[in-house]
Formats: sequence, C-alpha cells, structure tokens
Amino acid sequence: MEPRRIVVTGGTAGIGLAIARCLRKRDHQIFICGRDRDQLDAALRDLKLDGKSLVASGVVCDVRRLESVQSMITLARRELGGLDVLVNNAGIAFVKDFEEISPDMWSEIVDTNLTGVFNCSHAALPALKEAAATRGIADIVNIGSRSGRYSFKGGTGYNTTKFGLQGLTEAMFLDLSRHGIRVALVAPGTVATGLGGTQPKDWHLQPDDVALAVTNVIEAPPRASVNWVEIRPSRPPA
Repeated sequence: MEPRRIVVTGGTAGIGLAIARCLRKRDHQIFICGRDRDQLDAALRDLKLDGKSLVASGVVCDVRRLESVQSMITLARRELGGLDVLVNNAGIAFVKDFEEISPDMWSEIVDTNLTGVFNCSHAALPALKEAAATRGIADIVNIGSRSGRYSFKGGTGYNTTKFGLQGLTEAMFLDLSRHGIRVALVAPGTVATGLGGTQPKDWHLQPDDVALAVTNVIEAPPRASVNWVEIRPSRPPA
C-alpha cells in the first residue's frame, strides 16, 4: 500500500503519540493535533527524530469545537496534500461516583469523547470521500475501550462515551462503506498511560500495543474491512 496521509487527534502524548510514531516508521505522512501547545511542540520534535524525509506536522485543536476542528482539517489537507485516514484518538477520563459528577464534568467528557469524534469525522468526510474515489479506500479508526462493553464502578462518564462510541462506529460503517470508507473501532483494555488517574502497572497494555493494532487496521488490503479489534492484557492482574 502506498504511503497514506493520516490525521491523529490527541496525537501529542500516550496512545496518540505512539500511533503517530508507529505510522511514521511505516513511511506514512502524519498530521497530529492536541489541545496543549507545549505538548504539541514536544511531540513534533519527537516525530522529527526518525530521520524521515517527510516531516510530520500538526496544530493546536479542541475537538469539542467544530470551528476548531474544521480549521484543523483544512490545514491538514493542505499540509498533506489530501487526507486518506482519520484516527479519532482524543479523549479524557475520570473515575467518579455518579453523585460526584457535575454537569460541567459530564459535558466535557461527552463533548470530547463522543461529540469530538463526530466533529472530526464530519469535517473530514469530504476529503475522505475524495481519497476513496481516487485511491480506492479511506479509513476512520476510532479508539474505543473495553469499557465500551463492560461497565466499572465510577465509570458513569467514561462508560457512557465508550458505549456510545461503539454504536457510533458501527452506524458510521454502515452509512459510509458505500463510499469506500472503512470505519473501525480499536478497543484496548487498560493501557499504561495514567489516563483518568489510573496508576500504570506491569500487566497493563502499552501504547505501542494499541499503535500496532491501529497500523494493522489501516494497512489491511482494500478488500478487507476490520471493524472491531479488542485488545486484552495477555497476563491478567494477580
């Protein structure tokens, strides 16, 4: 498969940065975004250390805001010369009992983890349809979680968004496959990133594990659509 032009949201740290690194090593063109300018600059310096001739680029973007997303996609298309793949990775988490969740906390997690995916996919759709028409295939990969199938105590906010993302992904696939756009969900168990205040443990998955799965989904032959990948730790907690 020829090198693909890829946007990774939340690509400045953790799973997103690992995805960007993995894809860069496979000679794909990468554009990342995140909400923090310092993290973005550090991530771009990191990605430029691999010696590739095509330099990764990126911009500050808040996926909760459609105008911010539209500007990001416009810039990415210009920088990359088009857009073949969107990886919706941006997300937040907290572990709180239901009665401790404020309306503002609820709005932030839903707007980031669920509406953010809609905003980015909606803004990228014209470019992805063009890529599918000219290159034969385009992809949207949503980073979900096993928490989208199994609830946990204190997971009201996170479980809600990841359950919703599972349904959104499947419905998007059914709607967009006729355009040659594949839509996949990669759903890992606990990853050692510290997201939501979870302390990393030696049995947790690593960001690189998720990155490899995303890369395999993107590089699947055009005749194959990988819709669901669930990743579990091979060694359960003691």
